[in-house]
Amino acid sequence: MTIHHHGSAERKSIDDYSDIPRGEACKQLVEQLNRNLYSLNANMQTTFKQMVHVETRIGHEISLLSSCLQENMSKCTMPYAPHEEQLVQLDTAKRNLKQLTRLLDARQIFDSEDGQSEKLKDRAIDDSLLPTLVAIGENLKIIKELGAKPKFDTEAYHKTKDRYLAWKGTEFAVKFDTAGGLDNIFEAFTTLNSVNDFYRLYQHHFDQSLNTLLTKHSGVEERKSLKEIGSLFVSKAAEHFRTHIGSLCKYCDESEAFTRLLDAWKNFVKNGALEAIFEQSMDNYTDYDLLSDLKAIVSKAYEEFDAANNTASEGVADDEECIENIERIIVDGLLESAKKPLGEKLKSMVEPPPLNFRSVAEVSTSLENFAYLLREISHQLLEIYSDDDGRDYMISILKPIFTDYTMRLGRMEDHSAQKTKLEEYLERISLSGQLAGIVDEYKEQTDGKAGQELKQAKKWMNERVKDAIRASHRFVTDKMPNHGSEVYKESVDMPKSALPTPQDFVVSATQNLLHLLRFWEEALANESTKIALAAHVADMNKDSLETPDDDTIFAAILDKIAGHVVKKLLQSINDVWLTDGKSATLSKGLVKEFLCDAEYLRDALLDLRAGIHANLDTTIEKLREQLKTMG
Repeated sequence: MTIHHHGSAERKSIDDYSDIPRGEACKQLVEQLNRNLYSLNANMQTTFKQMVHVETRIGHEISLLSSCLQENMSKCTMPYAPHEEQLVQLDTAKRNLKQLTRLLDARQIFDSEDGQSEKLKDRAIDDSLLPTLVAIGENLKIIKELGAKPKFDTEAYHKTKDRYLAWKGTEFAVKFDTAGGLDNIFEAFTTLNSVNDFYRLYQHHFDQSLNTLLTKHSGVEERKSLKEIGSLFVSKAAEHFRTHIGSLCKYCDESEAFTRLLDAWKNFVKNGALEAIFEQSMDNYTDYDLLSDLKAIVSKAYEEFDAANNTASEGVADDEECIENIERIIVDGLLESAKKPLGEKLKSMVEPPPLNFRSVAEVSTSLENFAYLLREISHQLLEIYSDDDGRDYMISILKPIFTDYTMRLGRMEDHSAQKTKLEEYLERISLSGQLAGIVDEYKEQTDGKAGQELKQAKKWMNERVKDAIRASHRFVTDKMPNHGSEVYKESVDMPKSALPTPQDFVVSATQNLLHLLRFWEEALANESTKIALAAHVADMNKDSLETPDDDTIFAAILDKIAGHVVKKLLQSINDVWLTDGKSATLSKGLVKEFLCDAEYLRDALLDLRAGIHANLDTTIEKLREQLKTMG
């Protein structure tokens, strides 16, 4: 039931009766006030009866207002004009009564027998439902504004509203690209206070339209290049973006339209459709032209569209997200989508080192190709991905490639080890030098962000040098006896006083050392070999801060080889002289032979500048002491 208030309390003062004698004026004003107060009181009584379901807060206000009215009525019977305070209270009473009347009017729609709320579940979903939904929504808003709780089924209203908007959404899909087709849809969504749902629908269909555009111009079936696919899509997508900016601006300002379409574009990029197209297109490539083609997309978009928009985009920063830079934004989205498939493709295109070591030339060629690959990838990726995270992306690709390649190097088998000559082992050191150069470039490319993968590379480089040193000392020691008893035997013909001549095997060993020096001198003429040996020697002498020169390198390598020769001689002597750590009983002549061989080798090593070997000097001193005890 709708409540209308009968009459209104007009706000007057004694001044409004200035043309009437003062006593008569007061009397008329009091009479008018009494009439208004009685009318308001009658309305308030009716309100009390109909507001039994209204919130406690509103009921409390009515109670206070009634008390106020009674008090004012008693005051107004006095023979003087009402105070200003009483007139203000009357105005407040009018406002409260108006609010209560609005509330009851709103309630009546749902509480009356012909109300619409209970019938919403059975209503057909069409445009005839819109006025009812609007009316219910408006009255629901009034009820909530006044702090009351509705008695009717609000859930039915909201569900029906959602069903209606969903139905309009299907109409949205049909009319999306029709000029003016969305006007009545926008009006419906706006009327139902769901304009954000309208924008979300627009964004969704714009996203879908980009998928259609991509499928139409992907060119994957025609095996088009990345350059062709990317450049065409950038052009078409930019045109598509600008067209829909114009369409959406009909329903919001340009700034909001751009922001919403930009969000839809970013969502489109995340959904992976572009990534899938890139992956399919990259399957057509067998070389690194794919990097050149990807770079061409960037160059063309930036150059052509920068020139076209030079005037329009004056004062616009290159990285600013605005309609003038839409081509750049689209290219950035393309590049982001290309990251994963590009990384996988580049890894798959790396030619691994040979499984078996067959020749230095084969491994050297593999290392050359690998160095070129790293150089090309890092250079071109930094040109393509020129933003802040471009270097991080480049490193994320280089690291696994470098790690996998060096790991395969370490697993490379060598079935020809038994037949390999010394010269070939020395030649292999140059491979370490090649890899050392690659490592230096890799460190520079990764800005010091390289890690465990360098340990694999260093291990492989050191193994090549160690193999050459091992082959070199075997070149000498393999011709020396394994057991001293083979050459050091007691003989009655052995001289008792004068020192004997050195054994043949010791003389041969020193001659072979001299011959060995020539091999190493030739090896050091190779720059890559020198680099590898310098790194190896520097690693041996970690305390030294100086870079080793040729003489230092040569002396360090020769000292290492000579150490093995000394060890082999001492093993032969000790094999006869010591048993379980104790000196055996030997003839003076045999002890002299030990001393002769040891001193000969020491002098030869000094002549060759092969360094001083403390274990050899110690053995010589012990032999001399032994001779003294023997008289």
